[in-house]
Amino acid sequence: MDTPFFDSLIDDFGIWQHTDGQNILTDEGYALDDAARGLLVCLALKKTEQAEVLFEYLRRSCHNTGFYGFATAKHRFFQYPASDDATGQVVWAMGYAYSLGFHAKEAKAVIDGCLPCIMKFEHMRGYAYALLGAIYIDKALAKELVDKLLDFFNKTNSDWLWPESVMTYGNGILPYAFLRYGLVSNNETVSQFGLKVCEFVQKKCELNNRILGPIGNDGWLSRAAHTVPAYSQQPIDAAYMIWAWLAVYELFGQKKHYDLAKKWFCWFEGNNIQHERMFDPITLKCFDGIDKTGVHYHSGAESNICLLLTLNMLDRKTTI
Repeated sequence: MDTPFFDSLIDDFGIWQHTDGQNILTDEGYALDDAARGLLVCLALKKTEQAEVLFEYLRRSCHNTGFYGFATAKHRFFQYPASDDATGQVVWAMGYAYSLGFHAKEAKAVIDGCLPCIMKFEHMRGYAYALLGAIYIDKALAKELVDKLLDFFNKTNSDWLWPESVMTYGNGILPYAFLRYGLVSNNETVSQFGLKVCEFVQKKCELNNRILGPIGNDGWLSRAAHTVPAYSQQPIDAAYMIWAWLAVYELFGQKKHYDLAKKWFCWFEGNNIQHERMFDPITLKCFDGIDKTGVHYHSGAESNICLLLTLNMLDRKTTI
């Protein structure tokens, strides 16, 4: 896969966080979560040289039992500790690296070093990301993390199968984590629960027969809401739902589930509220979102990473 735009975001230190679609916005520096997900892409696409850079960035970000969340253009790390989300994504990337034998000893050491931090997460997405890495490396840790994640759903019901009163960003990563755990551990109970959560998110995204797409961050979706905010929609949310339905397909083998993954990919191809393609088919540059004024043509690391991981998984019909 030719990825010239993505490749241009990686230098000899890390992956730049933001661009205006043409130029790197160096004042925005580097972000931990981008480096972690970027490592997943580089390993999946066998971009060894770039993977080395991002692996080392993650190792340099380590501090005490956590990580710095960002680095400046002058390579100075700051904001400690990093968010639960970013820390969990480091665990995911390191677990995947370990599974491929890519600096396996060092990858395991990074995970072991941040265990005290991981087990004190406040937010459910952090546990979801960490679970995605733990399944590659430590069955006992993965079981502990999936139990913590399930605890968030203890007080939910079929009417509102969501631990929070508002559905916000990255919702698909929750069912995806359950489904990946079920797939790797052959746990039917967790697999079925992951499917239920995936179906719940799907139902909300299709509320009132809206054009399929992410929940907009211009208000998000509260439990009492009858309409879904249309703007701003972001690639990360569409990508996570593609991955979730692919995981369902891997588990249950039904074509309808793969078709749902492809239906979500149509959002990138122009079947969205603006009826515009969300990436350049030549450079695979992915745009950052859909706002009230139209497509937001800035193109940051997160959007590009999500598109490339999606293309890779769809092509192989295999999740990561």
